[in-house]
Amino acid sequence: MSHSIEMLAKQVGGKVIGDGSALIEGITNIESPKAGNITFISHKKSLKELEESPIACIIVPPEVTQSAKPLIQVAQPKLAFAILLSVFYPPRQLHHGISSQAHISKSAKIGKNVTIEPFASIGDRASIEDNTVIRNHVFIDEDVVIGSDTIIHPNVSIYAKCQIGSHVIIHSGVVIGSDGFGFVFDGKAQQKVPQVGIVVIEDYVEIGACTTIDRAAIGKTSVGTGTKIDNLVQIAHNVQIGAHCAISAQCGISGSSKIGNYCTLGGSVGIADHVEIGDGVMLGANAGVPPGKKIPSKQIWFGQPARPYDEMRKQFGAQLRAHENQTELRALKKKVEELTRELSDLKSSMKS
Repeated sequence: MSHSIEMLAKQVGGKVIGDGSALIEGITNIESPKAGNITFISHKKSLKELEESPIACIIVPPEVTQSAKPLIQVAQPKLAFAILLSVFYPPRQLHHGISSQAHISKSAKIGKNVTIEPFASIGDRASIEDNTVIRNHVFIDEDVVIGSDTIIHPNVSIYAKCQIGSHVIIHSGVVIGSDGFGFVFDGKAQQKVPQVGIVVIEDYVEIGACTTIDRAAIGKTSVGTGTKIDNLVQIAHNVQIGAHCAISAQCGISGSSKIGNYCTLGGSVGIADHVEIGDGVMLGANAGVPPGKKIPSKQIWFGQPARPYDEMRKQFGAQLRAHENQTELRALKKKVEELTRELSDLKSSMKS
C-alpha cells in the first residue's frame, strides 16, 4: 500500500522538505536503496551516496536541510524509521479466541479478548488479563499472573507464582521461574537449597528466545519496566534489573547482583554474584565483573576483569608501547651481539 510523504511525516512528527505529495511504496535500508522506497540516514555524510541512488525519500537529522531528494527531517531518524516499519509492515493479528485443544484449569481466570492457541496449558488459579495472546505449547503454572496486551510465543514455560506485566513480549524457548542455582556442600554431596521465591517481570519488557530467568531463593528476581533482553541470556536468582536496560545476547548475571536503570550490557558480559551497578552504566562486550564489585553510575567499563574506560585505554596503550619497546629491545640486543663479536674478533687479531 502506498503512502504520501506528507502522511508519513505526520506519523513521525517530521518536517517535509521537497515534494510531500509523492507516493512511497515501501521502506528499505541504506544498503539496498530502491525506487519508490524510503530509508533513513543518521549523519549528513551518508546523504551524497543516497542522492545518487533511486531512493524516493530520505529521513534525515536536523543538520540536513536540503537535497535533490524529498526529505523528512526529524530529531531521531532511526526512531522514525522504526515507526514507519510498522506502517508498511503492520504486526500480525494473533487474536483468534481460545482453542478447544488448549488445557485450561477451571480455576484459572481469563480476561476479555484473550487468545490461547492449541496445546497451551494454563494451571490452577492462573490469571490472564485482557487482550493477551498465549501461543502454542506455552506452559503457565499455577498462580501465575499475566497482565494485559502481552504476547507469549510458543514453547515458553512460566513456573508457579511468577508475575508477568502488561505489554510484555516473551519469545520462544524462554523459561521464567526455574530454580536458582543454590546448593550447599555438606562434605560428601551437594545439598539443594529450596528456591521458594518468584520472578517479577514488569510492564513493556521484551525477552529474547531461549533466555532463562531463575526464581529467587527467597523474595524475588525482578526485571524493570521497559527493559529489553536479547536471546540466550541467563539471569540468576535474586538478581534485580532496573528499568529501560538493554542486555545483549549471551550475558550471564549471577545471583543477588543489582543493575540500575538505563544500563547497557554488550554481548557475552559476565557479572559475578553480589555486584552493584549504578544507573546509566555501559559494559563493553565480553566484560567480566568480579564478585562484589560496585560500579558507580554513568560509567563505561570493559575488559577482564572489567575496569573504567580511561584506565583500560591507558593499559592498552601501555601494552602497545611494551610490544613496540620489545621489538626495539630485540633489535638492540642483536646489535649488541654483533658488536660483541666484532670486538672479540678485533681482540683476537690484535693478539696475533
